[in-house]
Amino acid sequence: MRLNKMTAVCLMAAAVIALGWGGVGHAQTKNISFGTGAMSGTYYPLGVAISKVWTNAGIGLNVAAEATGGSVENARHIKNKTMEIGFVESLVADWAYKGEEYFKSGPVKNIRGFIALYPNTIQTVVKAGSGIKSYKDLKGKKVACGIQGSSSVLNMKIVLESYGIPFSDIKAQYLAYGPAMELLKDGQVDAVMVDAGAPNSSIIDIGSQHKIAILSIDKANIAAIVKKYPFFSAATVIPKGTYKGIDYDVVTTGSLATLCVQAELPDELVYKMIKTLFDKKADVAKVHEKGKTIDLKTAVNGFSIPLHPGVIKYYKEKGVLK
Repeated sequence: MRLNKMTAVCLMAAAVIALGWGGVGHAQTKNISFGTGAMSGTYYPLGVAISKVWTNAGIGLNVAAEATGGSVENARHIKNKTMEIGFVESLVADWAYKGEEYFKSGPVKNIRGFIALYPNTIQTVVKAGSGIKSYKDLKGKKVACGIQGSSSVLNMKIVLESYGIPFSDIKAQYLAYGPAMELLKDGQVDAVMVDAGAPNSSIIDIGSQHKIAILSIDKANIAAIVKKYPFFSAATVIPKGTYKGIDYDVVTTGSLATLCVQAELPDELVYKMIKTLFDKKADVAKVHEKGKTIDLKTAVNGFSIPLHPGVIKYYKEKGVLK
């Protein structure tokens, strides 16, 4: 009988260790999937940096950054509960919550705002000397506009719309930034639209090997876009010198990059996540410069969807919300 009791105790202890409880007073580690974007974009490396901060912070999380198709796919993962957090552009988050555009088959009612970061600036790259000087010149051209079903494709449609050009008037190529830039180098596509923070690694790469140009969007067109789609930023300038050979300011716009989470995540856990992100934002910025956009002043900008109660608590403590 004594032997059986000892065996039972040992088995229970082993089970506790196997479950990752680590003994009395230690919470079980929760595994979380973080939807980012293409590896050649900004979301992926920034997501990796944030994931490492959360995993190493001692708040009971093991966060894995996953390469995805971007905002639309991440919103769908949140709906299906296959990922707990992801980058979702503010415009896409609005459509997801309302069940519009790519979400007409059903709204994503469990998507919640976490933090707004930076404008995902629209940067359309062409080779210098191509004769393409404006979005008007893209008519009839092979244009790589991102993965099919991504927010990048939506953004190209919206910009072309502002110039009175139907999307069908371009020869759309559905590719991620990295592979698309390789085709641009070889002259197999005429332009590549990058929907990401600046500077972007794929643009830096092609700019180091070829003379390039980046198209500006006319300010009147930006005003028309913002009027129709208020989730876009006002005219944003990518300063000259950001990329090799670009000796002029690029005027553009973009939807805000935000992080969104599942409504089902516990309030206390989400509170710890947002607090840790702000406490450790310098560590994120050391790995990726977009970590500098983790800022309380802009943290709730651009959200038309409900915020998660866990972040509401934190933002109220910091005076961001009343």
